[in-house]
Amino acid sequence: MKKGWTFMKKDDLMYEKVFGREHFWHYHPELIKQGDCYMVKVIVKEGEGHTFHKHPKMNEILYVLNGTAEQWVENEMQLLNAGESIFIPSDVGHATFNGGKGELEFLAILSPPEGWEEGTVDISKELPYSNYR
Repeated sequence: MKKGWTFMKKDDLMYEKVFGREHFWHYHPELIKQGDCYMVKVIVKEGEGHTFHKHPKMNEILYVLNGTAEQWVENEMQLLNAGESIFIPSDVGHATFNGGKGELEFLAILSPPEGWEEGTVDISKELPYSNYR
């Protein structure tokens, strides 16, 4: 009988550093092939962030664990604190910046896995996104 679950321990995580952010992948296409979502813990240093981008074929949920997120979705911005979240549909421009003191820590959950191939598209230099912040 094939089991359908996977425990992810700290030593099992895939780590990457991307433009000042630290990614700790719990569920990623290279780790779990049968999963129908991906989850990464992101740590953003004070004053840093993930500039405007979109995921053409994936929805995203962001859940703040610690700190304050300056969360943009299209032209709307709200500050999100620990315990708060946002759902962002596929192909919608968004950005997440550390809006407070100390590190910002959040979970990003992306689905469906079939959208992974389309990836993340940087739109930070395009109008109107380049004028928002």
